[in-house]
Amino acid sequence: MRILAKKIEKDEKIIATQDLQTHTDWVIKEALELIDDSSVDRVSKISGFDRDKIIDLIFFSAYFHDIGKATKEFQSTIINGTNSYHSLYSASVLLEIEDFDFEEGDYFVNLLLVIVLTHHTLLPYRAKKVEFNFLSEAEEFFYGYRDSYQKYLKKDCIYEFEFEIDRDIKIELESIEDDLKFIKQTHKLRVLYSYISGILNLADWLASARFSKTVSTISFKTQPTKEQFIKNLPFDKLRDFQEELSIDFKSVLVEIPTGEGKTEGSLLWAINNLYNKHSKIIYTLPTQTTSNKLYERIKTLFSKEECGLIHSSAKIYLEKEYEREKGEVDDVFRSDFLLSKSFNKPITVSTIDSLLKYFINIGRFNIATKNFLNSTIIIDEVHSYDLKLMGFLKRFLELCSELEVRVCLMSASIPNQIKSLLGVESYPVITQKELFEKRANEIIKVDTILEDDLYLIVEKFNSGKNILVIRNRVKSSIETFEELLELGIDIEDIVLYHSTFKKRDRTQKEDLIFKKLDDKKPFILVATQIVEVSLDIDFDVMFTDNAPIDALIQRLGRVNRKKSIEKKGEIFIYQVENPLPYRETILNLTFETIQEGYFKLGEYVRWLNIVYDRLFDEDITINNEITRLFEEGYRKYDNTLKKYDAIKKSMDNYDLRDIEAIKNDYILYHDYINGNLDYEYTVSLPFYLEKEFKHHLPKEQEERLYYPILKLEYSFEKGVDIPQKEDSSGSYFDF
Repeated sequence: MRILAKKIEKDEKIIATQDLQTHTDWVIKEALELIDDSSVDRVSKISGFDRDKIIDLIFFSAYFHDIGKATKEFQSTIINGTNSYHSLYSASVLLEIEDFDFEEGDYFVNLLLVIVLTHHTLLPYRAKKVEFNFLSEAEEFFYGYRDSYQKYLKKDCIYEFEFEIDRDIKIELESIEDDLKFIKQTHKLRVLYSYISGILNLADWLASARFSKTVSTISFKTQPTKEQFIKNLPFDKLRDFQEELSIDFKSVLVEIPTGEGKTEGSLLWAINNLYNKHSKIIYTLPTQTTSNKLYERIKTLFSKEECGLIHSSAKIYLEKEYEREKGEVDDVFRSDFLLSKSFNKPITVSTIDSLLKYFINIGRFNIATKNFLNSTIIIDEVHSYDLKLMGFLKRFLELCSELEVRVCLMSASIPNQIKSLLGVESYPVITQKELFEKRANEIIKVDTILEDDLYLIVEKFNSGKNILVIRNRVKSSIETFEELLELGIDIEDIVLYHSTFKKRDRTQKEDLIFKKLDDKKPFILVATQIVEVSLDIDFDVMFTDNAPIDALIQRLGRVNRKKSIEKKGEIFIYQVENPLPYRETILNLTFETIQEGYFKLGEYVRWLNIVYDRLFDEDITINNEITRLFEEGYRKYDNTLKKYDAIKKSMDNYDLRDIEAIKNDYILYHDYINGNLDYEYTVSLPFYLEKEFKHHLPKEQEERLYYPILKLEYSFEKGVDIPQKEDSSGSYFDF
């Protein structure tokens, strides 16, 4: 009898099947191909498990993972669609195999059994009654392990296993909870389990994709080289810091001004640190917008099939790209996207939150963990994160060091005090002093509020300048936008950009901004601090609210990015009446420290350290925040492992950032009425708005909706309309 393992259906009819031996052979080949010497050596060093035994465990996990399909129950599943639990049946013949037990004190785990049992599920099975019957051919398949071992590992098999079916597998199921908890709590075992499980799960996935003809690219076609990469760059000669990065073999901190080629330099560093063509590059950024833009850029430097994008809205972005090229989303796209979500692409652009989400749940996302161990990681704009996320980042960097995963941290402006908090003072610093000798903009401090100088904005615009206006609050940005229209600015010459636009409209807004910049026709962009890191833009003149020194330096980088002497920019910095969302102390220190004039970029760094040194020395509040937020973030990894079993299903939202006003994604009432319920129609707003503006539906209808509904007005020009309170005491959300 032919033992079936896979099927392909079309219109509820089976059109193709694959036998167990063929599928197993394919999984073994894929698994062994995924092994690299560097990762195995590191896992062996951490776990204390012999490296050859790790490779053997990978082989036997692949060989036996689907033997449970050689049962009458699973064959009925293939033919009739009935329920069965083949991983459970597979485990029943592995109970007596003790060659891969992991022992720690008085406790031991049968790793082969646990890996096979959990290769399809996050949770242990809850079956009260387990009945299964192996086919007569199952025993012959079982003993085929010897020939297969010799065939694929090119050596004689020293293992002697017996085909023994333990029908009382229920006892093992009762103890699997304890096994998983032990794995979670034992760091070296968790790394070993995650690595081998990641390889098995990915190999199984790839073999299945090969059968369904939806195979994705998960390795570089050839290992990238410095010489090949340089050919794709828009410039001929590397800067000194880029050259230095291209030959560096360790974790580094890169301090280079905005617009001077940090991205290219970090990629040269990553290429130099790849072990082989199966190694990965992970490039992280603070926001979805910056990730999308870098993804587009990365595709011009590497083969498109080698590039992946991960963040909460990536599916929408990639679907649109695929539809433009292929016409419609199909199974090939779906398979490729699912695979790319676990950092399987040779180079992945990701938000920092997406990387840390997978990292924090080591043991659950085993494919991602396997790829993490085989990656070089770039963390850009490291200065832009709050103290809580900085705390988690410190723990992340400690574990990267322990696992020998190399990291490149990058920033144009990171204070020495923050370096100390992160524990990266000892990192080699890659910089280039002459780049900080450049000058970009004339700084003008204005001791009034920005609202008092709107006529100057109009005057500068009428003189043919591109104008950037940055307000610290959404409400202020909308008011400035409306007032400039009242002063005669044409609606075609001004764009408003902040956080309360629908996801789809934010993308359109960004496209519109870049188009206007490319058209070289003067216009005004009124925005919030969202542009500090979200958009790679370049303006002639900026009018900005005062902000913390590091944020202000980021804003300065949005004017005259090329540091052209002929096109010297102008920066007008205004006092603010309401310090929110910042603390008044740091705003006062910043305004006091910065000077008027035309300064070298290195002077900005000096101001940065003056402000932070004084802040840390003088401000009790900041020290309390360090204790509360930084330490909370630092402990997040270990506390999460204590709270969850890692392998078990748990929430993906780990609250890594310091967000006082919790936000949620909402569908607006107008879109609900028109059936626009997809993620791209959502808008992110404070959770407390539900109290006044939530549209309530019958319980059964609400349960079918993924996003709550708010009854708020909206326009593409201004975003969500901010309603005033009935008692005229202000708006409902003043941020």
